[in-house]
Amino acid sequence: MWTINNFSTYKMVSGWSTHGKVACPYCMENNKAYTLTNRGKASFFYCHRHFLPPNHRYRKNRNDFVVGRVEKDVAPPRLSGEELFDVVSEYGDIVFGLQSGK
Repeated sequence: MWTINNFSTYKMVSGWSTHGKVACPYCMENNKAYTLTNRGKASFFYCHRHFLPPNHRYRKNRNDFVVGRVEKDVAPPRLSGEELFDVVSEYGDIVFGLQSGK
């Protein structure tokens, strides 16, 4: 009935890919991920302060987060069920499991 997981287990439970630039299930394409210089991996470190209330003290904190940066952006809009269905329906027929051939 209930399951508590960390983000890496989220992939197995929900089927959402937790790798790459679109790994955040809330931000999707509107994320602020950046690529690490050494390995080329996507990093979401310091990318979610825009979900805090506008007057939260962490938004103005220039020292403990990205140095010299104040977060002024608002959180990306939450998609309705119909909007989410439109996004998912663009992928066509998806076959899961061993029958997928991948």
